Amino acid sequence: MKANPLLFVLIIASAAVASLPEPAARLRRPLAAQGIKIESRSIFHEFVPRSNTTLKPSHFLVDSSALPLVTFPLQDSYAGRLSISGNANETRQLSFWYWPSSAKGGSKKLSIWLNGGPGCSSFLGFLTENGPISFQAGTAAPSFNPYAWTSVSDMLWIEQPVGTGFTLGTPYLTNEIQLADDFYGFLQQFYKVFPHLIKKELYFTGESYAGMYIPYITSRILNASPSEKKSLPLNLQSFLIIDGVYASFITMEDAPTYNFAKKYQQVLGLNATTLETLRNISVSCGYQEIMDNATYPPKGKILLPNGNQDEYSWECIPSEILYEAAEDANPCFNIYRITDKCPTPSKKDEVYFSRPDVQSALHFPNFGNWSECAPFDKPVFIGHRDFSDYTETLFPSLLSKLPKGFSLWHGLEDSLLISEGTRVMIQNLTWGGSQGLTKPPTTPLVVAGEKKGVYRTERKLTYIEFDNAGHMIPQDQPAAALHAFKWMLYGGKL
Repeated sequence: MKANPLLFVLIIASAAVASLPEPAARLRRPLAAQGIKIESRSIFHEFVPRSNTTLKPSHFLVDSSALPLVTFPLQDSYAGRLSISGNANETRQLSFWYWPSSAKGGSKKLSIWLNGGPGCSSFLGFLTENGPISFQAGTAAPSFNPYAWTSVSDMLWIEQPVGTGFTLGTPYLTNEIQLADDFYGFLQQFYKVFPHLIKKELYFTGESYAGMYIPYITSRILNASPSEKKSLPLNLQSFLIIDGVYASFITMEDAPTYNFAKKYQQVLGLNATTLETLRNISVSCGYQEIMDNATYPPKGKILLPNGNQDEYSWECIPSEILYEAAEDANPCFNIYRITDKCPTPSKKDEVYFSRPDVQSALHFPNFGNWSECAPFDKPVFIGHRDFSDYTETLFPSLLSKLPKGFSLWHGLEDSLLISEGTRVMIQNLTWGGSQGLTKPPTTPLVVAGEKKGVYRTERKLTYIEFDNAGHMIPQDQPAAALHAFKWMLYGGKL
């Protein structure tokens, strides 16, 4: 099994995106590893509860009225850390923030949210995407989020793996199987503290590199031993992944680059020479053939070029040319959302979670500076290497075992992981006795009378493309994201 090349894409800043926010900066290849300067911190700060410590929900209670800068009413929540195992000497802990649903009468669903990175905090998603407290870039104070996912489900934002956010311990991971084992161990400890939640239907949600996390975690749960299932009878129903990593960078980035550049030439500010260069690369490297073969229905397996990062020619990486040209045209080019223009508003999440009063309120006292993503010199995977197969290999089995299948979402304005790449992956996938989708996603996604995208559902797989959205769909299209999330939970008309 070879190291996952896309892990490099999702870690290291290139010169073309060095000015972007930290999560965007790490979503690139290793062209310019220098220049990432994040204040380092110690990862041990306080007493770590041992397995024989009896913990109750009251130990983790967060008084929402005491949260700094929050001036609007919210229900109380629960936050803190829990061990990844019941071992008496375990020092590794994941951090969480659990919010019961604000729906009248509560909710019978529990949904877990994971950000990607790898090593980027799910609290970033909480504060800027789908949590009840919204603290958007360029704003002076947080505000109430009317599209919070807590309105339809209990929500659990988890910082993981070890080395992310407020977590404690020394990172040691080399693959997703280890990560899934750690996560399963955390769930065992979480449900010991909150046993009443075990009756709720369980869902996973997340974005970006969570496209690697979630399927492996799901597989770990579904393939738990009989004794594990007896002691932890999880009612796992489905998952959704937003702009996720499922396949090689050839599939997700480079093969669809020319088509993307042609479609958004004016938005990206690309001249005819750049577009012609991208077209020539697409043809000579076999990418255009890949895209042409992604038909509905597919006519057979779509053959991909050799995707080994160490052997593959740098002449066949058109995405680098696209990013550099786009940044030349727009100094504030955002690889996550190509429509962004200058000025770039300042971000508030790192400042907020680094406040001592916020840390005390959330039971992370005296932590010091919190970073939305792990520092480059402290990777969550040893040597920045994830020796795991891409999760497209798990999808057929998961679709057969999950009661509600799963959903994949994609924002059309994401230039890092391109929607047509996800289409190629789906059309090359065989599940439920057939390959790919028989028809393209053309059914309108209509929310409050407005078209927000298109979708297609076949054999328990739902694929949704969102208009006017980039890498972080709940931030860019909050009403549509909530609508589609609610559909996954409760069904009805999408």
